[in-house]
Amino acid sequence: MTDNTEKPKGVSEAQSPSFQAQAPTKPVGRTLKVRKIGNSLGVVLPKDVLAKLRVGEGDELTVSDTPNGVALQPHDAELQEQIEAARRAMKRYRNALRELAK
Repeated sequence: MTDNTEKPKGVSEAQSPSFQAQAPTKPVGRTLKVRKIGNSLGVVLPKDVLAKLRVGEGDELTVSDTPNGVALQPHDAELQEQIEAARRAMKRYRNALRELAK
C-alpha cells in the first residue's frame, strides 16, 4: 500500500488560524445533500470521506459539537465506557465533588 499524500479533487481541509466568534467563516469542503432514507433523514458519505474516517458499512460514528460546528469521528467503545464510568462516579460523589470545588 502506498502513502498517497495528494488530496482528491474537490476535497480540502478547513484551516482557520483562529476562531472568531464575531465573524463566522464560510465552511470549506464538500457539500452533501440531506436525503430521505425510509422514515428518517440522512447524508450519504462519499467513499473518500469514509476512507479518511476509516469506517465502513455497519461501523458507528460519534458526532461532537465543536466551536466551528460538528465533528464526525469513528466511535470508540473504550472511550465511551470511560465516559460512562466518569458520569457514574460524578453522580455518586456529587456532594463531595461540590465541596471540593469550593
